[in-house]
Amino acid sequence: MTVELSQDVLKDVFPQGEVAQVSIERIQEVVSQRFSLSITELCGKKKSQNIVYPRQVAMYLSRELTDSSLPKIGKEFGGRDHTTVMHATSKIAGLIKQDRSVYNLVQELTARVKQVQ
Repeated sequence: MTVELSQDVLKDVFPQGEVAQVSIERIQEVVSQRFSLSITELCGKKKSQNIVYPRQVAMYLSRELTDSSLPKIGKEFGGRDHTTVMHATSKIAGLIKQDRSVYNLVQELTARVKQVQ
């Protein structure tokens, strides 16, 4: 096995291209597009399930992919309390363990967030 062969085999698994700067705003954009919501809806006060679930996913991704604090994430999602972010993070983490479709969704969104536009 040569280095060239290894690089060729692994190029799809570990792309060498640029990685987009991951920010809470970028996560909000990607999650909003995926769930056909506006960023205003995602960060708004509505508590219907079709908005709460994407919001929780976005908060989870913000916690996992950025080094932002819980209060900062809460602030970016309409001034929510840090405990709301903690609840969202633990809820999605639990769903990932239970439901393969949630795991796949989080993986898909993570890949999209990291893509250069």
